[in-house]
Amino acid sequence: MHKVSTASGIDEKGDAMDMLQATAFPNGGSLVLGNGYRATIRPITAASRPLIETAMTRLSPESSRRRFFTPRFRLSERELIHLTSPDGVRHFAVGVCGRNADGTLEGIAAARFVRTDDNSAVAEIALTVIDAFQGMGIGKTLLAHLIAAASLRGIDRLRALMTPDNTPVLRLIRRYAPSARFVYDGEILTADIPLSGLPLARAA
Repeated sequence: MHKVSTASGIDEKGDAMDMLQATAFPNGGSLVLGNGYRATIRPITAASRPLIETAMTRLSPESSRRRFFTPRFRLSERELIHLTSPDGVRHFAVGVCGRNADGTLEGIAAARFVRTDDNSAVAEIALTVIDAFQGMGIGKTLLAHLIAAASLRGIDRLRALMTPDNTPVLRLIRRYAPSARFVYDGEILTADIPLSGLPLARAA
């Protein structure tokens, strides 16, 4: 693997501190987006399955490819069971839900981490926000939530695997986790995020 870059900068570290202090919620929390949409961060459970299935169909081919490395709009039964049965220790997951125009509940974003098999102090993260709600600050809120939850559970580093053209996630990590280091193996870009230098306000 070839090193690509290290994100750093005094101003970025200040942004990271402000973001983490403002957006790490205990046991979930309420969000009001810039367009007035009200949402809630809540743990993902088996009851989240229909929300996840519907949200998958609302991803654009580009967003789906960036998340799954190939366009996908349906998950297998095995994947759905895994994604909706986090234990809160090895596998931690939260979703963002709100109400659509007819008042029914909809899932608009999700975030999770899963500890790696070879090192329980390292966890791989994933973030997904459906296209209609991208660029509204949900990603940075979920990243803060994952960082807080991982730190509480004794995790030292988070790892994110992404396509090299996943500009939204790449910018998010570089801005709000300025100590992250990036390596590229010719296909996948990996961000390694040490948690020791990231300030946390409240526990998730």
